[in-house]
Amino acid sequence: MEFDRIEGAPDSKVAWGSDVAAQMLRRLGIRYVSLNPGASYRGLHDSLVNHLGNENPSMVLCLHEDAAVSIAHGYAKATGEPMACVLHSNVGLMHGAMGIYNAFCDRAPMIVLGATGPLDAAERRPWIDWIHTSADQAEIIRNFIKWDDQPLSAGALVEAMSRAFLLTRTEPPAPVYICLDAGLQEASLESEPAWPEVSRLQPPSPSRAAASDIRKAADMLSNAERPLLLIGRTDWSVESWDARVALAERLGACVMTDLKCRAAFPTDHPSHVAPPVPRFTPATRDILNEADVVLSLDWPVPGAAFRVGDTRKHRPTLIHSSLDHTLHNGAHANYHALADAELRLSSSADSTVADLLEALGPGTAKPWRAALPRKQRSADTNRISIAGVAAALHDAVDDPDRVTLAALCRGWPFDLWPLRSPLAYLGKDGGGGIGSGPGLSVGAALAMHTHGRHTIAVLGDGDFCMGATAIWSAVHARIPLLVLINNNRSYYNDELHQETVARRRNRPVTNRWIGQRISNPDLDIAKLAEAQGAVGIGPVMRTADLAAALARGVEVLVSGGVAVIDIHIDPGEERSAGETIAQRA
Repeated sequence: MEFDRIEGAPDSKVAWGSDVAAQMLRRLGIRYVSLNPGASYRGLHDSLVNHLGNENPSMVLCLHEDAAVSIAHGYAKATGEPMACVLHSNVGLMHGAMGIYNAFCDRAPMIVLGATGPLDAAERRPWIDWIHTSADQAEIIRNFIKWDDQPLSAGALVEAMSRAFLLTRTEPPAPVYICLDAGLQEASLESEPAWPEVSRLQPPSPSRAAASDIRKAADMLSNAERPLLLIGRTDWSVESWDARVALAERLGACVMTDLKCRAAFPTDHPSHVAPPVPRFTPATRDILNEADVVLSLDWPVPGAAFRVGDTRKHRPTLIHSSLDHTLHNGAHANYHALADAELRLSSSADSTVADLLEALGPGTAKPWRAALPRKQRSADTNRISIAGVAAALHDAVDDPDRVTLAALCRGWPFDLWPLRSPLAYLGKDGGGGIGSGPGLSVGAALAMHTHGRHTIAVLGDGDFCMGATAIWSAVHARIPLLVLINNNRSYYNDELHQETVARRRNRPVTNRWIGQRISNPDLDIAKLAEAQGAVGIGPVMRTADLAAALARGVEVLVSGGVAVIDIHIDPGEERSAGETIAQRA
């Protein structure tokens, strides 16, 4: 990776208010800060450049605030540690708000720095400082962050950034926001503030369940004939990964994981009985109903499985372990439906696993049922499928287990590409904010490159086109990344929604494509990638061309470059006989 370097030596003296903010980022160990420049934080920008020399942290320059937030979010998904991003005044904060909401729903740590025009009205420049000043700027996002502050002195700024660093990493993690007054940034200092001892700012260990509740849970699970583990949000450590496997093997449990969350359990283990699911299907719900005791380990949507008021005669017993309730508020319903649980453990998933293993003692058992049968794959060699993409990519990379999949689409064949480590797959965007995929992938690649891993993302065409300028940041900073576009030339998920509505109203389903199809003309995604400085490949429209395109993309990735491959994948629906290009015009 390469970052812009200054001419001459940095000014080491802490002489201005914004120097304090820059120094705190360095002292807190923040390695990168993503930003799109703005006058409201010109003081901080100068401090990052001329005081710190654009090093520790280094700037990741972005072409849009959405990308700045999503890159920081992707970095957190890959590391579990916060990155910083800076947003220009109220207008930049409003641009970045969707990304902050994504990170909040994803329970990702992040330090967001903002700025406002001078709070002292007498110091505001005509027009621009006035429209970029808010009485309570954090109010724009307060319902989906963990904490915010607007310090008015150097000492208060030190404390605010210390608290932000502590709170964003405390379980459950979430973004925090500090608004920097332009007046404070550009105020000269008579002396340096007192700096904190960073070792004293470490977050507390996650809360653990009461010993009596662990004993109850252990008794329920050990007496179960058909225990099921729903594994959701977990940490990044190999030790916790191994502990989850050990718990499943100790109980003879079956396991399901959620596609929205990072890899949490080896998908080729005999206990993992279904591919990671974005939501329950009839087949996976049958497994759920067949279980007698279910342990939900911070499953992100427990109410989808055990909603209050469930009238099933033979509903399994539910043990739900989570700290997520500590972030719930009434502004946004990202808390999901309330789960009806026999036992609730106010504890993180991995602390519960560790405590249960200790309470249960040694032992092993085989899972009580076999995995779902593998999906039959089409023999049509002329049509590109996502399974064919996965198989060809598997052949193109030297070691698939050294690849981090920053993003995936539905239908990824986990039997062809199993997840075998916590960094194998990083999960979805959290809040369903389309356009975040490119930035999330760049942030993940920024982190994974230092771990000796290759980052590959599979994104939809709509998601990529909304956030394509994030790719420029990867090219500019020499962050290796390979992006595969699952291009169905449509907002296809919404086509299916329109079909559902039409069927319910007894109206023609053949019109579902109107206002949905991204065609006539088709977007040239390869050229869109080339416009950002990346290597654009495609469109790949034939299975026969897939292997060569993927080999070229992997070659660019391994050599340290950025490549985007546009792959036309037919979603498999039957086109209406009367639908033509002319009709779509």
